[in-house]
Amino acid sequence: MPSESKLYIVGIGPGSRDLLTRRAKAAIADSKSVVGYRPYLDLVSDLLEGKAVSSTGMGREVDRAKEAVGLLDEGSVALVSSGDPNVYGMAGLGLEVASGKVDLGRVEVVPGITSFSAAACRAGITFRKSVAVISLSDLLTPWPEIEKRARIASELNMPIALYNPRSKKRTWQLDRVLDICTEGGRIDRDLLVARNVAREGEDLWWTKAEEMLEKEELRQKVDMFTLLIIGGDGMTGGGRGEEGVVKGESIPKSRINLVGVGPGDPSHLTLEAEEFIERSNLILGPERHLQAVRESIKGETVSNEGGFEERIRARLLAAKEAEGRGETASILFGGDPSTFSSAWRILEPSEFGPSKVHVSPGVGAFSAAAARIGAPLVNDFVLLSGLDDDAPERARKLMEGGFAVVIYNQSSEKLSGLAGRIGDLDPERPFGLVQDATRHDERIAVGRGADLARPKFDGRRCTLIIAGPEARIKDGRIITRRGYQTKYDY
Repeated sequence: MPSESKLYIVGIGPGSRDLLTRRAKAAIADSKSVVGYRPYLDLVSDLLEGKAVSSTGMGREVDRAKEAVGLLDEGSVALVSSGDPNVYGMAGLGLEVASGKVDLGRVEVVPGITSFSAAACRAGITFRKSVAVISLSDLLTPWPEIEKRARIASELNMPIALYNPRSKKRTWQLDRVLDICTEGGRIDRDLLVARNVAREGEDLWWTKAEEMLEKEELRQKVDMFTLLIIGGDGMTGGGRGEEGVVKGESIPKSRINLVGVGPGDPSHLTLEAEEFIERSNLILGPERHLQAVRESIKGETVSNEGGFEERIRARLLAAKEAEGRGETASILFGGDPSTFSSAWRILEPSEFGPSKVHVSPGVGAFSAAAARIGAPLVNDFVLLSGLDDDAPERARKLMEGGFAVVIYNQSSEKLSGLAGRIGDLDPERPFGLVQDATRHDERIAVGRGADLARPKFDGRRCTLIIAGPEARIKDGRIITRRGYQTKYDY
């Protein structure tokens, strides 16, 4: 087995070539062999010329992982996963199979844009406090566990992104979750229906959870190509038109673009983000984001001074003025604009008039951090803003429900304190603490609760990841089983 060969577990995004990252494209280019599910390989077919390509059908994930590891004898291999490999993707299985065969230092998880981020950006949604991500497929997770997680997230009034909501044979599960989220019809929530996100035939529309429950014709529009986002506390965006549904407010063609630049390393820029930055007359954002994408900038750059709200207001005003001159402006956001960013301030109507913008998703901090420490999130997970004082209590309750938990936006000192307070719930549960993921001064600590209560570094911009159940540490990586062992022998 050539010692220089690598296994890339590559997230190719939800489908559109625009949402492929530079790093994903480079990993495929560097690989001699590419392995994947045929419909996903079709999405990157033009990148496969000259490659040894192997495809298998639905339900053959274990076979794909084994084959990818076996092909390392012949050179580097790209194991392709749609969306992000850590979000119901191949990261956990790929690392687990590889761990018995090769040094995990030769395995790289390449994060990608996941469907809930793409759908949120398409619809102008932002999550300011939290979001829960749940798959309704009970093939690998027992239904009582899925229902328990949906109930906990609903009781905490969290926005919920539902993957795999309905299939031809599996229809009642969506009804059950919607009944839980509406408390049997006592409350109602906005509901985004996003089908074929970033693919041909994309369709996004708004309704209400109760309306979805009441109308069979609406539920029949939901299938395995559909993602649902149920509204909750801290979610901005959403609404209904006179006919009951209205398209999202993110405009595909606009002179004002809100651009997610990813976690810091410019290799994680999407091709769309790169294009917007290159063709914009004016690029606005914090100096650290401008520096990260400097090589793509051709227009004027502005990094505003003053307090936080003053800077956001100045950027929006400058972008509106550029729009008035017939120019294009891009406002940069670290990670993904939909998740714990200040993009909501620009998407909301202001004294400058409603902002008609295009929101370009980026690789989120949770995704980049997860990829750097292994596969901690391949089952259901939640994202929490560490700025909320009740984050520790919420994290404990969510952990009890079997979620993996990611906490953003705190110093290493405070996040390690959180780890210490919630680690006693499951002392053996792996934790990861990542500061400045993918940047030149990145710092990583992987361990268990007691270990992370005493981190070896200080600073801000840290992400704490509490892995889900069935997780273990191997060669400094967190590997989480997703339940394939209940269906397959490997």
